[in-house]
Amino acid sequence: MNTLRSSLATPFGPPLLERLQAYWMALGVSDPNLALALSEQTLRRLPDFPEEGEIAARAIIAAGELLDDWLAAALGLPRPSPALTAARAALLSGIVPEWPAALFAPPGAAGIALERLRAAIAEPTPAPSPGSMPAQRIEPLWKRS
Repeated sequence: MNTLRSSLATPFGPPLLERLQAYWMALGVSDPNLALALSEQTLRRLPDFPEEGEIAARAIIAAGELLDDWLAAALGLPRPSPALTAARAALLSGIVPEWPAALFAPPGAAGIALERLRAAIAEPTPAPSPGSMPAQRIEPLWKRS
């Protein structure tokens, strides 16, 4: 991967920035400069001193929160919501291959892509219905006759 220099001074070091950049690119961000900018924004969301061994996990969570912020703003969805979770799933499924350009475009410039994404948001079927599930005995498959 082409390593870009970051202007962000981070206590986490260049390896985490590079890993985040690779993560954003794996999610579909093909522009290395945009992947770097998103990685820097992600790092800004991390606590100054995360627990030892939690840095990578917290970075992935922060990246998801950043993506959700952009999705919620672009689609006008509340945070958190089942619709936002479904929108992220639809986005990452590939329904809008050019999603970085659409999501980070100026207002009004990505209408068609955002409409395609809105149309792909799955509604729960049937509607969620709270209730308790009766206890059932679990039998191993090899003991069934």
